Amino acid sequence: ENISSNTTSQMVESFCSNVLARILVLPFLTIAAINGHCIGAGLFIALSCDFRIMRTERGFLQWPEARLGMRLSKGFAELSKAKVTEPVVIREGVLMAKKYTSREALTRSIIDHEFPIEELYDQAFKLAVNGLPESAAMKLDYFSPKGYTEIKTELYTDAYRALKFGRVEDLPHCRL
Repeated sequence: ENISSNTTSQMVESFCSNVLARILVLPFLTIAAINGHCIGAGLFIALSCDFRIMRTERGFLQWPEARLGMRLSKGFAELSKAKVTEPVVIREGVLMAKKYTSREALTRSIIDHEFPIEELYDQAFKLAVNGLPESAAMKLDYFSPKGYTEIKTELYTDAYRALKFGRVEDLPHCRL
């Protein structure tokens, strides 16, 4: 195996992991508006977001690693398990590299909503605005970005730790 290629691959994966960890715990709602194919790194970016919406009639989601002969890093695996809670979906998606249309992704809870392309970005904006934490009495007066990040860190602890602190060169058998 080419050492230079392997080192470059590890650097890219490490950079990606740190970016995904940061997106995962941003101190505000994050919405992925998927307007076409969402494969590999694109899917992991979308999974790092709080909500995923996808256009209808075009594009698919896919974990391509099995098809490409690649491994799935611990961080990417934990992120997938944190955001896609049905084991059968993880199994068929990751192990069989299944392609999901927007309708399939919605019924399998990989995405939260689907819209025609003409509505996609407006709906993403509405979801972001309507998803702000508030109550009739307090609105956002006591909102704490730091507290919000801590909430997300607790919700996604395993994924966050694996993305932020995991070493990409660690092979799965190193963790047994």
